Amino acid sequence: MAGLVIVGHGSQLSHYREVMEKHRERIEKTGMFEEVKIAFAARKRRPSPDEAIRSMKSDVVYVVPLFISYGLHVTEDLPEILGFPKGEGRKEGFFEGKKVIICEPIGEDKLVTLAIINSVFKVL
Repeated sequence: MAGLVIVGHGSQLSHYREVMEKHRERIEKTGMFEEVKIAFAARKRRPSPDEAIRSMKSDVVYVVPLFISYGLHVTEDLPEILGFPKGEGRKEGFFEGKKVIICEPIGEDKLVTLAIINSVFKVL
């Protein structure tokens, strides 16, 4: 049983969580994962990535940083929270008895490029 945690920065603004939830709901509807959760990398934002993973029943959890690049939250904070080595790149290991795969941040994906272009088309 595989699960997904989408990790964003986090914000005091409610709209940020709403956008994260929108992505979670869309992915959940695909049926690709047994569980889909959101988490936040910024300190004091809940749930944190470790809290989200602990709440899951999945044996394998994919963690996708919803970040544009390898910043401190992706290269240092997220790996540290889960007890993984710091740095860039895909990371795989175990956390609380679950296999966890930290994927690359989405920033360089070609679909992000298309989303940028699509944003312009929305105003034309």
